[in-house]
Amino acid sequence: MSLSIQDIIDNLSLRSRLLTGAAGTPRALRWAHVCELPDPSEWLGEGDLLMTTGIGIPREAAAQRAYIGRLVEAKVSGLMIGENMQAPGDLSALQAQAEQLGFPVLITHYSVPFSAVTKAILDARQHTEDQRRRAVVRLYESARIGLRHLGLPGLLQRLSADVGGELYLFDTRSLGVWHEGLAALPARWSEVLKARVRANYDLARCHDGDHEAFVMALPAMPECAILATGGQLLDYGILHHIASVLAIELERLQSEHERMLRLGSELLDDLLNMRLSERAASARLQQLNCAPHTAHLLVARLDHAAPKDWQLQLSRQSTRVLARQVGDELVILLDEPESYAPLQALLDCHLGISAVLGAGLRVPEALREARLAVAHATPERRVVDYANALEETFWLPADLEQAQRTYRRVLGSLADYDAHNGSQLIHTLRVFLQHNRSWQKSALLLNVHKQTLVYRVRRIEEITGRSLDDTEGVVALWIALRSMDIAIGLRPD
Repeated sequence: MSLSIQDIIDNLSLRSRLLTGAAGTPRALRWAHVCELPDPSEWLGEGDLLMTTGIGIPREAAAQRAYIGRLVEAKVSGLMIGENMQAPGDLSALQAQAEQLGFPVLITHYSVPFSAVTKAILDARQHTEDQRRRAVVRLYESARIGLRHLGLPGLLQRLSADVGGELYLFDTRSLGVWHEGLAALPARWSEVLKARVRANYDLARCHDGDHEAFVMALPAMPECAILATGGQLLDYGILHHIASVLAIELERLQSEHERMLRLGSELLDDLLNMRLSERAASARLQQLNCAPHTAHLLVARLDHAAPKDWQLQLSRQSTRVLARQVGDELVILLDEPESYAPLQALLDCHLGISAVLGAGLRVPEALREARLAVAHATPERRVVDYANALEETFWLPADLEQAQRTYRRVLGSLADYDAHNGSQLIHTLRVFLQHNRSWQKSALLLNVHKQTLVYRVRRIEEITGRSLDDTEGVVALWIALRSMDIAIGLRPD
């Protein structure tokens, strides 16, 4: 701990008393220096203790006030005057000015050499540096233990104990916790940070009125920062070590998460394409902590609202998933379907949940179930379970076989025509209906002339035998398109 003015007073061997100024002052002392010049402020700075026999102290009252004023302006911590030496007999103006400015002035007994004061400050600094070095050793010991999967919350608690302070890891964008399981920022610090962000102030050093906190972003992760407060050892040097240790742990967690995502994506690809036996599928699912008898398959329809860094954000949650993204569709295998809520909140999109997987080779069927469920999603019901998919949008097919029959009965001939001729009449029909049969909007999106669109629509009507000029034909064709999505997994273009 750094020595303070009060520590000088309390140290009986230094035989110093407070003449005037702030009694019990906690002002920290960086160094102590003897200076007998008329203006010591030119040679001393913040945290220094000025020691003088009194030669340089002026005798005039106005000059004494100016003398103290310059020391305060230079942020000198205090003034120590040798007793019965060469100071002016009348120091009343100096005392009054020091009292007014809260500047501590000490009188030190004639028998105490100034070198003893300097040595006391040096010993205190050395003790503090020894404590810091031991704290750094403890920090990296904690880092070594953290690599043995202590866990981020456990590591942060251990680092807090190492430096005797409070540490919080938070998201600089939302001020929320960076990782699930960590302690949230105390309300007082959250309000201080919000106010500084609104005022466009630097967050590096903050005060809540009574306490000070240091804030530092982690290396290569500017959106993740650590707030450190309390404890006598905390400074930017120590905080750099803490940030480095946490960055190593976060990179390890991110690397592990990316490895699991890669393994999960590869496994889902194998399961969807039926490349594995049931025995091999079950074994690999168990290795990735996804038991077939409890797992469900989910389909998320990603849109522009979904975060692009969903993989990074998913790593900050404790929910374990196997996921594979194909276009704007995210296929997810989740061991605990009741934990879909944070996943849906993160993705902010419609979600369809299959029946229980049961067996690894049932993944293709479960995918169709999840797609059927998500096809029944509405703005009011964004998460739909296959078991009760028909509670809303009852006009859609109730099962996959019905969806297949509906699609083939209405659009089968049109799909065959596209396959044989390389045309895109189904895509044209989808765009035309999605935009409420607007010729201008549809032609613009299809990048064709209006007359070309008119020709295509008439050709669709001829092949399907349905008219797009009456309600019955429009409804039949639209339901058939939705059934097609469910039956064969096509997504709107």
